[in-house]
Amino acid sequence: MIWALYVELGVQMWREKFDELIFDDEAWNRTVDESHKAGINMIVLDIGEGIEWKSHPELSVKGAWSYYRVKKEIERLKALGIALIPKLNFSATHDLWLGEYKKLMSTKAYYDVCRDLICEVYDLFEKPEYIHLGMDEEGNANILRNYEGLVNFRKGELLWHDLKFLCDTVTSLGAKPWIWADICCEMPEEFKKRFDTDEVILSPWYYFAFKKEHFKKIADSSQADIDFYANTFPYNKMNLTYIEEDPGYVKMREDMINSAALGYGLVPCFSNWGKTPYNAMDLVEMYKEKAPEYIRGFMVAPWCRTLNENADEIIENIHTMEEQIKNF
Repeated sequence: MIWALYVELGVQMWREKFDELIFDDEAWNRTVDESHKAGINMIVLDIGEGIEWKSHPELSVKGAWSYYRVKKEIERLKALGIALIPKLNFSATHDLWLGEYKKLMSTKAYYDVCRDLICEVYDLFEKPEYIHLGMDEEGNANILRNYEGLVNFRKGELLWHDLKFLCDTVTSLGAKPWIWADICCEMPEEFKKRFDTDEVILSPWYYFAFKKEHFKKIADSSQADIDFYANTFPYNKMNLTYIEEDPGYVKMREDMINSAALGYGLVPCFSNWGKTPYNAMDLVEMYKEKAPEYIRGFMVAPWCRTLNENADEIIENIHTMEEQIKNF
């Protein structure tokens, strides 16, 4: 069973660009120590700009991990029983780390760079069992409308071609491609046509409650959530009582249930990000009920930078995973 923690090394997956690494070693060391105590056996490390790329050094920032540092961390974690798995993100919504190459999406130059980076992390991370390729929220216009500059994303055959290319590149090396499950959840029948069940590992993700008795009242949420649902059209016309009544979250739950038993290996992801106490419990129970034979493990994602100011938040997520390990 995989019991994984998602950790941010690079952070240029969204809208902010930096000239140096946004990362604290003290927070990282606390994260590793607490993960070991909790029984976590895998850390999925989001790389982005965070290593000294040899194939494309222009993508690295000041303070990025050297090859030596990566090797030492792999060795240290292995001694603790923790596999360090590389994660890249080639989704058009999360690829700021690709610099100028993101503007060349789906060209020969772009494919060459993607292949270079995947091959490099495979060698650097000592032939890992998995390489996570991201691909969450691909084509999500609601996210992209808040971005500045050139905005592009894939649709139709181009989406399937690029996803297949990325996954086949990983497979050709001897690793298993691992992606967020968004595309499968949204288009399960088409996904099934394109990918055999043993070709890829999927991580469905959801950060609120599944069971109605566990739904969270908007009035009990953060002020930001209260303001959003009160002032944003069309939500302010819906008379919502609970966050989980948001049509987007309703659809996410339905899509996850509908795609659960397609036959793909699953590593569902929960988080304390939504400040919902029942998220992990509800998510684990749903997959144990709907697709027990396809569960390969679970992952927890704090969704915050690995900084000293966020260390307590990261450790809180680790403890949430610890509870699920004990209860599974």
